[in-house]
Amino acid sequence: FADVLSLERVGLDDNFFELGGNSLIATQVVARLGAALGTRVPVRVLFEASTVGELAVRVEQLSGGGAGVPLVARVRPSEIPLSLAQQRMWFLNRLDPVSGANNIPAVIRLSGSLDVDALQAAVSDVVARHESLRTVYPEIDGVGFQKVLGADDAVVEVRVEDIVADEVPARVTEIVTTGFDVTQQVPIRVRLLQITPEEHILVVVVHHISSDGFSMGPLTRDVVTAYAARAAGAVPEWSALEVQYADYTLWQREVLGDESDPESLLARQSEFWRTTLADLPEESTVPSDRPRPAVSS
Repeated sequence: FADVLSLERVGLDDNFFELGGNSLIATQVVARLGAALGTRVPVRVLFEASTVGELAVRVEQLSGGGAGVPLVARVRPSEIPLSLAQQRMWFLNRLDPVSGANNIPAVIRLSGSLDVDALQAAVSDVVARHESLRTVYPEIDGVGFQKVLGADDAVVEVRVEDIVADEVPARVTEIVTTGFDVTQQVPIRVRLLQITPEEHILVVVVHHISSDGFSMGPLTRDVVTAYAARAAGAVPEWSALEVQYADYTLWQREVLGDESDPESLLARQSEFWRTTLADLPEESTVPSDRPRPAVSS
């Protein structure tokens, strides 16, 4: 609890959610517990036993049960299905392809000498490394799927634009709010705004179907690593990724099963959440007409 919530001390009777935990962080907790104990800890256990002491008792009952299906690289079918999270993003994108509501931006000011060719090579390195950045999402009979492009087929250009300082805010806003058609475009856009030869603004935008806010940190780190190598006349030295997002999607489908099967994990979890949400007080729900921000962050 203390680690994922960045707390110095947590007591035996402290409640995870009262300490600031939420459903997203809860998934991190149960994943760590499952990995440490060689078992699968359902996230609902943390909702049912939210203190350290209560959770310890429940997890002890689960230990030794086996970790279940391992997440490893898999043989890919000709049509890779969308993950459950991607299904929602894909549907929203089909409703309004020009919307930038699900764009995730990273905007970085760069001061000093910049090797634009090295930056372009670095971006290409990162796109080659991460399949999700070179995946498009076409459809067959109204059903979307993942089509992973080869590194040579997914060209992400670092477009350089000369600009005066006063125009930067408006131009950045335009770049980060312009939508993607994920059925045809790779879900990443890179622009380099040049104010002077020594001052640049790097704008990277990724669609939420292929990334999330947490992922922008590792993405930025990889770009910096690759740029440092390319600027020195070398290639980035990083280990190959053991799994890609498509592997995770196939693993998720296998583990969760089909919601139409009442015995599947997906059906049981869906029933748990329906019951949990039904028990929430009415004032805790978010009004359906609450405005959404133009850009997710």
